[in-house]
Amino acid sequence: MAATRILLVDNGSLRPEATLALRRLSEEVGQLLSQPVLPISVLHSHKIDPTLLGGEPAIIFEQAVQTAKQDGIEELVVLPLFIGHSLALTEYLPKVFAEARAGKMQLRIREPLFDPRDLAELPGMLIDNLQSTGWTKGSGTVFLCDHGSPTPKVTMCRNTLAAVLRKELGLKADELIPCSMERREGPEYDFNQPLLADALKQAKGEVVILMLFLLPGRHAGPDGDVATIAKEHAPAGVPCKLSPLLGTHPHLPALLEQRYRFVPRVQTAKLVGIAALLLSFALAIVMKSHLPPSLQNLFGFLLVQVGVIAGVVALAFRYLRSKHRNKS
Repeated sequence: MAATRILLVDNGSLRPEATLALRRLSEEVGQLLSQPVLPISVLHSHKIDPTLLGGEPAIIFEQAVQTAKQDGIEELVVLPLFIGHSLALTEYLPKVFAEARAGKMQLRIREPLFDPRDLAELPGMLIDNLQSTGWTKGSGTVFLCDHGSPTPKVTMCRNTLAAVLRKELGLKADELIPCSMERREGPEYDFNQPLLADALKQAKGEVVILMLFLLPGRHAGPDGDVATIAKEHAPAGVPCKLSPLLGTHPHLPALLEQRYRFVPRVQTAKLVGIAALLLSFALAIVMKSHLPPSLQNLFGFLLVQVGVIAGVVALAFRYLRSKHRNKS
């Protein structure tokens, strides 16, 4: 029995094509990892008629946790098919796992696809998808469109990607516009602005909607909500194209493999401080029994100095690391 079980987890959809695409992707990632990767949804997909899924019912996270518990799995690793740290990852999955009372089984949630430390892979995939539409610089306006989120950090991912794409492609702010398909009501969700329907009014030349969506479904399918909004709100007579979804990009399986293999390390600053402290205590105990009284005070003084230096190094490291992340 494997001690670890890997789940490729998407948000879930009532459309069978989303689950089928998730299954294909999980097989590709599993081949790269040389171990099974199970396609799992947060919600919704278990309601799909199994006859539309080759006779195999879709599985949601709650069911997957219970099965892992029964199978005696020690570690459940979630590989998120999400752009950013959505509430599904930060709140819902941990809540469901805790309610399952899984005993000694551990839940590990890997990083989502957007990584501020690596602003090459995901933007490169978006550029490939954009260019596959036939877009060329100066031909029109690009709208980087995501679903919309109740979490500012997720929208920050979209806006950061837009800034990176503008820089890489040499575009101005009005040539590549980040936007959301929809948003929740209330001023606290204004960070999602602009909506796609409103942003389309700024179009100059042809319209290309660069899809920040992963799998097909009610929103991102050929006749989904994004396509409908484009038809209804794009300027009359202006050509309008939708890019492929990120889930179809040939590099996505490799990116997911990277996310699985990368485990965030304990902060180096903390390790330095802890190691220095433990070393000081150990040396104090060992050396005190061997040094003459006249040297013990000097040795104690030196240990204090080592501790102070280690603390300063740790604080400096944390400060520089936080500045680097803010720039990213």
